[in-house]
Amino acid sequence: MQRPKGNDVRRATFDGPPELAPYFRGGRLETIPSSRERRYAVLAYVAERFTRNQEYDETEVNRLLQALHSDHATLRRYLVDAGLLRRAHNVYRRP
Repeated sequence: MQRPKGNDVRRATFDGPPELAPYFRGGRLETIPSSRERRYAVLAYVAERFTRNQEYDETEVNRLLQALHSDHATLRRYLVDAGLLRRAHNVYRRP
């Protein structure tokens, strides 16, 4: 009997879009893609954890992102740079 490939297992257990499954393991973001297009797709999926037009302080944003990835600061910066989170006066909002 042949073992299933790793990405096939990830797709079967991942609750998001199947094309993003290779970047996640056990519900956590394992790697941030270097390709701009793929990174944006992952970031858009991550941004869905934030309610639109709700204000979040930086501690709250960090807590939500730490649950997904150990480098929450980079992830937060990428989300802001991509326009998926807006930051003004240390308050974050998903547009």
